[in-house]
Amino acid sequence: MDFLTANSSLSSIASKYSRGLADRYELIHPGIIESVAEEKLRTLAEIEAAENAVVILNAFIFRVYKFHPDNRPRKMTGLFTSEFKGSKVPIPEHKELTKMFKAFIFSIRSNVYNYAPPGWSIIEEPEVGWLGELVAEPSSIFDSF
Repeated sequence: MDFLTANSSLSSIASKYSRGLADRYELIHPGIIESVAEEKLRTLAEIEAAENAVVILNAFIFRVYKFHPDNRPRKMTGLFTSEFKGSKVPIPEHKELTKMFKAFIFSIRSNVYNYAPPGWSIIEEPEVGWLGELVAEPSSIFDSF
């Protein structure tokens, strides 16, 4: 979404997220983040999303932030746990992430899932904390180095 709404290269955006996530989790190489983002952009181009691309990506972020893959609502923080604690299960492979995104697009076009509420942004979520700060942080050309 940053690539479509800001004037930054995909590699500098990927580097920003890699650096920001590495502060809390095991390092994810920026090339992996860039490759997954590029595949999502290609998918949006294939369906000719055009000006709806940002709306679809925001809906995807909303869905992932608010719900587990099995459709249970996420409880971001609890007495003994947090959704930000990480997972012992490795992230899915690149092809699996692409397949999940394509399934999301199919579901949203079939009215199985709804778009994000008007004006919704992950930055404004009360429990997003450090992740919201990372998303709000502009990427820089220096992130690419």
